[in-house]
Amino acid sequence: MPVRASGPRLKPQAKISFETCTFKIDTTTLAKLKAYCELIDSEQSYVIREALNYLFETDPTFQEFFDSRRKSPDGSHETA
Repeated sequence: MPVRASGPRLKPQAKISFETCTFKIDTTTLAKLKAYCELIDSEQSYVIREALNYLFETDPTFQEFFDSRRKSPDGSHETA
């Protein structure tokens, strides 16, 4: 593979903005969350974020619902 003459070798880290979210969770689910975090050596916020994104991406009913909410009556996309 040829070496590039200039420029960074790695892509810049993705910039993600975060907001704090507070919610209640039952103790059984919290225990499972903590165990899963320990299993993959990751923070709770990461596991929750990835689990929700997996759910959103794999639920066709939600995808259809979400896409329909993002479109205005004239067919153009609204901004969130």
